[in-house]
Amino acid sequence: MKKMIKYSVVPFLLIVIFIFFYDFPKKIEVTRPTVSFNEKDPSTLKDTFIHVSGSLSRPLFRNHVFEGSIIIDGIEKTVKYETMDIEVLKNNNEVNMGNLVYNTSSTYATMLGIIWFDDNFYDISILGVNTEDKQKEIVYIVTGESYEEALSTLKKMKNKYGSGFINFE
Repeated sequence: MKKMIKYSVVPFLLIVIFIFFYDFPKKIEVTRPTVSFNEKDPSTLKDTFIHVSGSLSRPLFRNHVFEGSIIIDGIEKTVKYETMDIEVLKNNNEVNMGNLVYNTSSTYATMLGIIWFDDNFYDISILGVNTEDKQKEIVYIVTGESYEEALSTLKKMKNKYGSGFINFE
């Protein structure tokens, strides 16, 4: 009887250890049309693309992490510097939130903003600060091909994520 219990506990423990330590990675390779615009000012609208390449690790009982690169056409630091891993700080209803930070050297980093995304990187919203001009302006970078599509994406993601999402209205 003891042998039978011993043999049934070992496989169970191995499965538990596997589930706890396995990352359940998901490969991501997408290019999505996006628009960027200053806070509540559709006249500043610029068409661009966001290129996401990497892997989203989705371990059980731990935070998800995106490892790879996020490049936004027209934003030099996203091309010039390495994207740091994005640890998902909060996940609500399949919408992830983390910090979008770029490594500028071995001792410095620069933050582009806060990023919200789904596990497929189909819907992406970034709330950033444009520091390239003398004035610091809040900038939205959102998937969509027009201002209306971007607002639709923002509304859809806000409805799913809830409190703590971009205040754009």
